[in-house]
This record gives sequence, structure tokens and C-alpha cells, in this order.
Amino acid sequence: MDDRQYDIPYRKEENERKKIGVSLGLRCFLLLILVLAMVVFASRMLTFHELTEQKEALQAQKEKYEAQIERMEHYLDGSMSYEDIIRIAREKYNLVFPDDTIIYSGQGDGK
Repeated sequence: MDDRQYDIPYRKEENERKKIGVSLGLRCFLLLILVLAMVVFASRMLTFHELTEQKEALQAQKEKYEAQIERMEHYLDGSMSYEDIIRIAREKYNLVFPDDTIIYSGQGDGK
């Protein structure tokens, strides 16, 4: 008998093992790539979320400063009314008119 007849099934079996090994290796590689992509995606989403929160906080701060600038520009314009001057004198400098009644609440810094 010829040795080739017995050798063929063995070679088919060996080829199938190689295919299974390659297929398993390829699956593991693809799984690794998928997990790595998910980790990178999650990291980028967290960074995006943090930057979005920081942007909102900065926008609120910007609006506050813009309102403050607007008040200061109005103050520097010199077009303030008598009521504006009285309000600023009362709020900033705690000034009162001689006929004003002062009521102390017991709170404050002892002035």
C-alpha cells in the first residue's frame, strides 16, 4: 500500500487545527481591539462631560462679569440720576440722610 493514503487524513486534521488556531487568535485580537476601543471611548466621554461642565461654569461667570461691566459703564457714563447716586451712597458707603431712622438688627460686624 501507498503511504500517501494514510497521510492525507492526518494532513486534513492538521490543516483544520491550524484554521481553528488562526480563527481563535483572530477572535482574541479582535476582542482586544474592541475592548481597547471601548476604554478609549469611555475615557473621551468622561473628558467631554468634564469640559461641558467647565464650559457652563465659565459661561455663568462670563455673564456675571458682563453684568458687572455694564453697571460700571453706566456708573462711569456720568448719566446717573439722583436716585442712582442716593442708592450707591446708601449701599456702598452706608450713608444716610439726617432725617433717616436707623434700625440696628444686632447682626453685622459691630459698626
